[in-house]
Amino acid sequence: MGIAITPLKRPIHIGKRLAKNRFVIQPMECGDANLRGGFSEDSLRRYEKLLHGGAGMVVMESVTLQLESRARKTQLLLDVNDPDNRDQWERFVSQKRMRAPDTLLVVQLNHSGELSDESFSRRVCVKPLPGFGGTLIDADYIEQTIASYVEASHFLAQIGVDGVDLKFCHGYLGSQLLRPFNDRCWKYGGSFENRARFAYELCEKVRRAIPDEKFLIGAKVSVYDEMPGGQGHAGPNSLIIDPEESIRLCKGLEARGASFFIESLGNAGLGWQLMCPDHSCPGIVSQHMTAAKLLRQALRPETTVICGGLSLLGKGGALPGMAAEKSSLFALSNSAIEQGDFDMIALGRQSFADPALPAKYAAGKELDIHWCTCCNRCGTLLGRQAHAGCAVYDPYYRTVYHDLTTK
Repeated sequence: MGIAITPLKRPIHIGKRLAKNRFVIQPMECGDANLRGGFSEDSLRRYEKLLHGGAGMVVMESVTLQLESRARKTQLLLDVNDPDNRDQWERFVSQKRMRAPDTLLVVQLNHSGELSDESFSRRVCVKPLPGFGGTLIDADYIEQTIASYVEASHFLAQIGVDGVDLKFCHGYLGSQLLRPFNDRCWKYGGSFENRARFAYELCEKVRRAIPDEKFLIGAKVSVYDEMPGGQGHAGPNSLIIDPEESIRLCKGLEARGASFFIESLGNAGLGWQLMCPDHSCPGIVSQHMTAAKLLRQALRPETTVICGGLSLLGKGGALPGMAAEKSSLFALSNSAIEQGDFDMIALGRQSFADPALPAKYAAGKELDIHWCTCCNRCGTLLGRQAHAGCAVYDPYYRTVYHDLTTK
């Protein structure tokens, strides 16, 4: 008997590109670059595993375009004006093309804004948020930021990257501009049209700079983030969740050339549970699936919607009231894709636990998969400015975690 071809194993078109299956590797911040933002041995080793893990698409993490405003001391940097940095990126992409030609490679571009760490970086803000603050930015700053994104995207297209993911989630700059809390009277604040202007101008200008339709433009979006006046909320000080603006945002980006969206929830500055559900809050998985379905229902059939927040599901048994065989990552994802709730799934912490999960699933070797325990030790490493990875299954990160937490 052959291996069953389930929905997760089927190829799918993302824009003009073809992904070989429905697995996406999330853009996971790991803080494992060197101090100049270049590729370290740890980051190269990590991407070597991910690119050979069998996923249809790998999205590289939260890449900063400047050392000035960043959240991690060792955050991966793309500086098109630095010849050494450019060379590193060219070598990395060239090697990827040789070793994993059938895996799509997308780079997430980001600016940390108010989440920048003031101990080594410059914190800037759209409107001072209690507990964060920062230097207030103006329209000129935003326009310069857009120009840097466009320049970086053009460079990535030239060296063979398949696309970019524009980060509008988790409380970083793109998200800060979108939230109703940004009620300043300025070009990029107040009305929804003004708050969405950065996202729309950015998408338009990237598309205009790269006319090749095969180059993908997408976005990771917090459908809501559960903070007063946050993204996906009803007003500047409201805790009422109203995803209508997030849906409008995605439809506007779609009209300007975006071909995929990675669903997310939450705000990194306020806590991890909404972004990364654990065993204390299994019901949050249903919120992610519902948010992805809202996007799927609102967008064109040819636009790809990718659901995140599913690592908790594992081999099943994490959801109260559901049998393990019906509540596993594979069972629920296959069912949702078959029903048209979303098109692909994005693996975050699960990709740390077992970067080869897609390949093992394709080969019928599910019993060999290392399932994420959702212990969030990887988050502890990241929060402590250490190189992040799975401290359960990977001996290297297990040692890093032990040394960090026993001092």
